[in-house]
Amino acid sequence: MKKFLVAATLVFIFAVGFLGDIVTNKITPQNNTYFVKTDKESIYISKDNKWQKFNIVGVNLNSIKPGNFSNDKVITEEEYLNWITIIDNMGANCIKVPDIMDNNFYNALYKFNEDKKDPIYVIQGIYFDEVDLKNGKDIQSEEIEEKFKKHIKLIIDSIHGNSFDLNEDIKNEYYNTDISDYLIGYTLGIEFARNDLIHTELINNKDSYNGKYFYTNNDASSFESYIAKMADYLVEYEYKQYKEQKLVGFIGSSNNYKELNSSNQNEDNSIKDYINPNNINSKGKLKTGIFASYNLYPSYTNMNENQDNIEEYVNELKNTHKIPIIIGEYGVPSSRNSADFNTDTNKGYINEQEQGEILVDTYRTINDANIAGSFIFELQDSWQRTSWNTKELKILDRAPYWSDAQDYSQNFGLIAFDPSQADSKLYPDEKIDEWKNKNIINKNEDISLSMRSDEKYLYFMLKSENTINLDKQDIYVYLDITPNSGSTKSSQLNLNFDKPVDFIIEIKDRENAKVLVHEYYNYFSLNQNKKEYQKRPDLISVQSDMDEFSPIYIETSPRMYVEDLKKIVESKKIETGKLVHGNSNPLNENYNSASDFYVGNDYIEIRVPWSLLNFMDPSTKQIMDDIYKYFSAKPMIINEINVGVTIKENEEIKEKLDSTKFKLNSWIKPNYHQRLKKSYYIIKDELNARSN
Repeated sequence: MKKFLVAATLVFIFAVGFLGDIVTNKITPQNNTYFVKTDKESIYISKDNKWQKFNIVGVNLNSIKPGNFSNDKVITEEEYLNWITIIDNMGANCIKVPDIMDNNFYNALYKFNEDKKDPIYVIQGIYFDEVDLKNGKDIQSEEIEEKFKKHIKLIIDSIHGNSFDLNEDIKNEYYNTDISDYLIGYTLGIEFARNDLIHTELINNKDSYNGKYFYTNNDASSFESYIAKMADYLVEYEYKQYKEQKLVGFIGSSNNYKELNSSNQNEDNSIKDYINPNNINSKGKLKTGIFASYNLYPSYTNMNENQDNIEEYVNELKNTHKIPIIIGEYGVPSSRNSADFNTDTNKGYINEQEQGEILVDTYRTINDANIAGSFIFELQDSWQRTSWNTKELKILDRAPYWSDAQDYSQNFGLIAFDPSQADSKLYPDEKIDEWKNKNIINKNEDISLSMRSDEKYLYFMLKSENTINLDKQDIYVYLDITPNSGSTKSSQLNLNFDKPVDFIIEIKDRENAKVLVHEYYNYFSLNQNKKEYQKRPDLISVQSDMDEFSPIYIETSPRMYVEDLKKIVESKKIETGKLVHGNSNPLNENYNSASDFYVGNDYIEIRVPWSLLNFMDPSTKQIMDDIYKYFSAKPMIINEINVGVTIKENEEIKEKLDSTKFKLNSWIKPNYHQRLKKSYYIIKDELNARSN
């Protein structure tokens, strides 16, 4: 009897311990069905036969490099390996990709992770084709549903290295690498636009969904039920075909985060213009779990009036969900024109140092809120992108072939693609040994003007035989760009030109420098008054040879209704023609990525973005044609520009170089080199400090 009691006690202790291990997430599943799971707020990964909490520290990666669009699929396996290594060295543990990548990425990920104790994991996006929505089709239509299912199936097959059923959308690809061991989960769809959600709600019945793995509650919109149905298809197909389950993520509407608490009240007759992941639930057959993903940008979250409420934003998300929250994207651009990402209205730029500091502050805020994870947007810059405030000013299908310093959407990356080859020294800085005699376009006994260009800037170097003293001197470099307009004088600056001038670079001192545009060639002014001018052409007072030069502005925030403020906020602008003094050499300890010019003892180096001079595509030498003739930006080809110089001292002309031709170059494929930004190292220091 005594032996029986001892044995029974041991069995009881073992049973209690076993159950305790299950409750405390220490026992992993005894098959290969899944290796990742969630509880109410966290994600766990199976390691060493235990469930270990996994905090995602991630970065978004796209198939992007200069000279190509992302769907060209030209990134080599070696390039992907390099990028994954950079991500790993930074201290990240996860990559998020927006949609199916080319097979080189999956091959590179597999090779990188082989025999690694702590691999780089992936969250795989499943993109929803917005072209169909722009064509007026309903998200929930039978045609679009079948197309979406086909794409879900394609991605699952590709992840598992099964190429037997690729569709016509993927050509010349052979997905034979199984990376499912490193796949944490999927995000389903995109952050859908309000208008698309309203449209689909108006024409579809609001019915709850009850599937094999997912169901929606009575407050769910018709679209939330639809996306639950698509999630059911995803899990069912992957389990049936490969006997595996991953996490499923639903992308919430970031611009309505404050409505999530009240979103389930009195909505029987309302039309929702946002997605609330709280209305989608999983069943017991889903062993892994679900999570909600939100993007964190000022323009998406109505925080453009006050970026200081990021802490409120992430805590509100945390408090209104009973599933883990992931910040799928957070980022700021390091760009000359940073739009509404910059809270300092006195300057337009965010440099790489500031980008890194903002990202670190945001990461700390997210981390302090015990969010399950976050992803920086993004690893590398994208020349192919065009922002809302520049898209009318360029030739869109030529965008990947040059770098637009005026376009903030191109500059979110931690990796820069700088123009020219890696040994290029073409920076306004403390050295001018990159300038050769062949670069001189005009000179006299006292001064010389040299010019060069690349895929991003037009460069000027003014060299004097004497010391340049900006306390006494004012420097003017003037450019004749278009044959359609220009002035031979500027009364406001007391200057005369030998050719009609379209732009003037004015440098009065290190803190007071700018580019001015001839008012007839000022697209910002035209755009501000275009509707009125088209109604009343008689109101147009500008003339092609008028004597007026204006500051160059760009709109940074459109006129819009801001939900947080419950009112319409007028549009905002900055003077983007202002020039920043500083050292633009990345190797210099005083490096400022936003620098436009540098003043040495006897020289001035200047770089001006192509688009600031109304170039629509410098790679094909195309500028804006007569903007008042077309009431829009239409391209025309030029082969050269004329450039002159005047130096004033105490308001009197001291030196002058008449306008001289500078021949423009064209290119088919851009030259560039990869460089880790200053922001990369700031993020790396933060992440590595936390891991130690």
